Amino acid sequence: MNSGQNNKLKYSYITKGPILKSLITLAWPIMLSQLMQTLYNLADTLWLGRLGAEAVAAISISFPIVFMMISIAAGLTIAGTALIAQHKGRGNNLKINKIIGQLFSFIVFLSLIISFLGFIFAQRIIVLMGAETEIIGPAVSYLRTIFVGMPFMFIFFIFSSILRGIGDTKTPSILMFISVTFNIILDPFFIFGIGFFPQLNVAGAALATIISRFIVAIYALNIITKGVDGFYLKLSNMKWDIKIIKKIITIGVPSSIEQSMLAMGQILLTSLVASFGTMTLAAYGIVNRIISLPTILAFGVAAAATTMVGQNIGADKKERAEKTAQVSILIIFTGMSLLGIILFVEPEFIIRVFNDAPQVVKLGTDYLRIVALTFGFLGAMYVGNGVFKGAGKTVPPMIVSSTTLWLFRLGLAYLFITAFSMSQIALWWAVAISHLGGSIFVLSWLKISNWSTAVID
Repeated sequence: MNSGQNNKLKYSYITKGPILKSLITLAWPIMLSQLMQTLYNLADTLWLGRLGAEAVAAISISFPIVFMMISIAAGLTIAGTALIAQHKGRGNNLKINKIIGQLFSFIVFLSLIISFLGFIFAQRIIVLMGAETEIIGPAVSYLRTIFVGMPFMFIFFIFSSILRGIGDTKTPSILMFISVTFNIILDPFFIFGIGFFPQLNVAGAALATIISRFIVAIYALNIITKGVDGFYLKLSNMKWDIKIIKKIITIGVPSSIEQSMLAMGQILLTSLVASFGTMTLAAYGIVNRIISLPTILAFGVAAAATTMVGQNIGADKKERAEKTAQVSILIIFTGMSLLGIILFVEPEFIIRVFNDAPQVVKLGTDYLRIVALTFGFLGAMYVGNGVFKGAGKTVPPMIVSSTTLWLFRLGLAYLFITAFSMSQIALWWAVAISHLGGSIFVLSWLKISNWSTAVID
């Protein structure tokens, strides 16, 4: 039996067999990978919390900017996943190898440009966001260090999206585990200057991150050039093919716009939070990192649904693709609702793990308690968007996500604060309402649209 036949059998469960079992098989490594990514952020927050609320506020105000800069590449890799999944379902392996080459050559090039621009304009952006004087220096040093290593982050993102399109969700998870392990070990050494290491404070957390990302990026390149299940990164496939790049852009740009709009909205929202002071900003950053834990489930199921929907559409199994959407949305709503109830019961204890300043604890407890019971709706929105992306339909998620953030969240927050003179609690309620509104929007769109058609020739 040749490698192509082996490869076809290896992932055959994606297009046949029990849907729930297939979803779980694909989703749990992605969830583990996301857990590792969350541990990245939690480790930074925990260690920097020992330096004080100002250090936590510095990385909280920096995060939306980093997210903004990687949005273009993240959107384009979603396009790669959709194209690879649909070609995989159709059995067109030669086309997949060509797409792999185009993804690496095109997106890495973009990452170098973004890295350069981000480094140059870091301080100006931090100041424009309204950061208080005491956190401008730490925030800029953190941001610039992250930008230096951003191409390595992009390489790993591309690698992960390719393998998920093929159906391999375990390898990216293993590499993420390795990366996080290095990051957690290096964090205290670079932050506090243990032994012969320099004390870099906030910038130390960023340096630990890019070193650990560099390690896995180099290893990922080694894996994909040697080949994964018959798929390779070859130099001959890296010469730009305008037809493929156009297809990547056509599918990927709406997703890039989606991510960019989310990032811009988060920047404005973070600026609004910062206007209430450092303590509010610290509470906001801590709770958002806590929320990222249940969001792991949503991301894992959404990514699994993207792969399954894409491959089944490519294999002309429209009914199975639609059934996959229904099952994945139901299980994520149930699972995240249960987690929300658990976090609702004892929010204060969880906040104190990160920072025990009385004002931070009070603000963080209010925020977590208000949003916890809407987690199920947040999960449904994530998975609904993932279903659309697997079908190669990236315009609906772009509109849903942008509307959710800009209208339901930012719009309501400004309305509550300006028109009704509400305090920080307006921000927390706006977040909760956006979860509900976004889920209703995407589920309604799935119901009325003919989304389960292929985008490949």
